[in-house]
Amino acid sequence: MTTLRSAIMARNDNPMQIKNSRQYLKLLFGKTKVLLFLIILFGLFLRLAFFSGMGTSDDMAYSGYAYNIGSGIDLERGLTLSTRIGIVYTTALSYKLFGVNDFSSVLFVLLTSIAGIILVFYFGKLLFNEKIGLMAAFLLAIFPANVADSTKLLTDIPSAFFMSLGVYFFLHSEIKSGLKYGYFLSGIFIGIGYLIRESAIIIGLFFLIYVLYKRQIKKEYFIAAAGFLVMLGVELLVLYALTGNPLFRFTAVQDYLLKATIQNNYFGRLSFPQGLFHYPYIILTDSLISYFYILIFIAISYLLIRKKRDAYVLIFWFISLLLYLSFGSGSFTEYIPFKATPRYLSVITIPGILLLACFLMEKARLIRKIVMPAALIALLAASVTTLYLQERTAILDNLRDVYPHLKTLDKPIYTDSRSVKALAYVSSYQKNMDIRDYPDGLGEISDSYVIVNNGMVRTLKETYKDIEFPKEIFNPPKSWTIEIESGSSDEDRIIVYYAPKK
Repeated sequence: MTTLRSAIMARNDNPMQIKNSRQYLKLLFGKTKVLLFLIILFGLFLRLAFFSGMGTSDDMAYSGYAYNIGSGIDLERGLTLSTRIGIVYTTALSYKLFGVNDFSSVLFVLLTSIAGIILVFYFGKLLFNEKIGLMAAFLLAIFPANVADSTKLLTDIPSAFFMSLGVYFFLHSEIKSGLKYGYFLSGIFIGIGYLIRESAIIIGLFFLIYVLYKRQIKKEYFIAAAGFLVMLGVELLVLYALTGNPLFRFTAVQDYLLKATIQNNYFGRLSFPQGLFHYPYIILTDSLISYFYILIFIAISYLLIRKKRDAYVLIFWFISLLLYLSFGSGSFTEYIPFKATPRYLSVITIPGILLLACFLMEKARLIRKIVMPAALIALLAASVTTLYLQERTAILDNLRDVYPHLKTLDKPIYTDSRSVKALAYVSSYQKNMDIRDYPDGLGEISDSYVIVNNGMVRTLKETYKDIEFPKEIFNPPKSWTIEIESGSSDEDRIIVYYAPKK
């Protein structure tokens, strides 16, 4: 405090001006590190206030793989999720340190989300100036899609963070030329992003466009490639130790994509012309991204018209990856388009946010006086509102409600496969229940319990159109008696039946 007062007095002829609170605050908040720290705190507050927690899909699978990491990879199932060692091993470490709970499950994702706020500031500082960096940090701190996904056990945010960190070290080495091993670190971090989610390698398209734009190939670029190959080598060694097949991830991914696309009709992406508009539709209708993305496209248009060359590298990054997500293939062996979903856009969040920050910090009077303050107020209000109104599933909460009763039962319990995994997580994998998947002849069971998880069944039927469940869960036999129910609505209700001994 004394330092701040001395600084103010030194800048003014009249020491009494220190009483001017506006000037005092201006100096205080003119301190870049202070502002960045406050933005980080605000971003953390939003993420904890709108804590999403564990779902019952991919995140539950990652959790199970992390807890059972010592058992290796199930070669029979070969799910691609089990081969994403970057997320599985970090979650396993979190469980080792803090036990199995909702916070430890998402801790790694949350940390990378907060680190992304710091990274986007340094990106802005590197490519433009500190003011644009601070603006970008604030925008990412309140970006509702990032806030919502930061507390889910999914790979999109951490993979995109490390991929972006790799791009940062590459551009820093290009611009500053003073960072030793910068190109090598670039490849290392992109490799880490790949270990978390394989789609991180599409950043190679950006590097290709960058090289074409610069019209030169430096020997240092091969050093960056070497860094990536080091991490690829780590994966090959780990998979060889676990499965005996260093290319297990590649074959697992291809098999999974083929099955998923057949089951979901290639996610509807092969229909024409509807398949061309999946991402535009999502961008315009999903409230967690639409407000920001509309402004991002306005920013890109403005920066291109004004020929802001400093922004071109970000535009290359943003447009090239968006086009690949829209029309590229997730498979190397055949054309399998990516499923259109908002969280896949995480790979272009950082360049998009930086472009928007660059636009809002333009010196044009209209932007500075009207557009920028109006946009910040609107985006902050929209972010808080959409986060507050976002749909939250009660499936896991309802399972937690019935779990204390279930663990007292000493007979077999049958339910759907997703609920089996979810109950294992709820119990912290204690194996204190004899819980099994639905058998083919559910009506023939005797002296056992049956869980009908309506919310889970509804979700699975919406996701997988051809999925089938035993007819008894929709029309229970008259001999079954209700043991316990949980849930505030019929569509999400959990009912535990007892099937008497025959």
